[in-house]
Amino acid sequence: MLFMSEIKTPTSLLNFVLQNRKEEMSELVYQRLEHAKININDHVEQILFYARLQAAHVDYKLEIISLNHSFEDVLLELQSLLDEKDVKVTSQLEDVPIVSDERALQFIFTQILVNAVKYSNVKMDSFIWLKTGFDSVKDRYYIRICDNGIGVLSSDLPFIFDKGFTGDNTNRNQSTGIGLYLVKKLCDELQIEIEVDSKYEEGFVIQFLFAKIED
Repeated sequence: MLFMSEIKTPTSLLNFVLQNRKEEMSELVYQRLEHAKININDHVEQILFYARLQAAHVDYKLEIISLNHSFEDVLLELQSLLDEKDVKVTSQLEDVPIVSDERALQFIFTQILVNAVKYSNVKMDSFIWLKTGFDSVKDRYYIRICDNGIGVLSSDLPFIFDKGFTGDNTNRNQSTGIGLYLVKKLCDELQIEIEVDSKYEEGFVIQFLFAKIED
């Protein structure tokens, strides 16, 4: 893709500056540049996964991975964004083994965390709660991501995974409606069940359920 080759050079330059010139920047400037890098990488990944899902056949690299380790890598990648927006993360991530495509899974987690930061409630301290475990009723492992952000209107909740849907909430005017659409498409293909719940101005909860690995 021509677009990808055109964006690769400035992105590489930005990474070089952040890695080698940090001591020459104020903390604020460094955080802003890290935020810009995260946004660029996020949009590029959205484009790549969107193009990938349009293919007649998509190859996934299915392997046994540690759910908590995979999520911790995403948290590390987004730490500067969380710091800049002053969003605190409380984690109860246990060692949960699943079978999935790690790159796709990390993309999914990134979309959810970026949304949680994007739609945090500026009127209060912002938090994200993470928990992994095993649902004995559904016989599935899960990861639950909760926040205390602006939430989703009850009338919008059934449509949040629709392509291009941004909702009636005026606070969501920065949304493209692509991120959650790609999340749902990938989960469908990887056989990951999604459960969501939200109360407007109180927060958003999303839970991903994974099939248990049989011995």
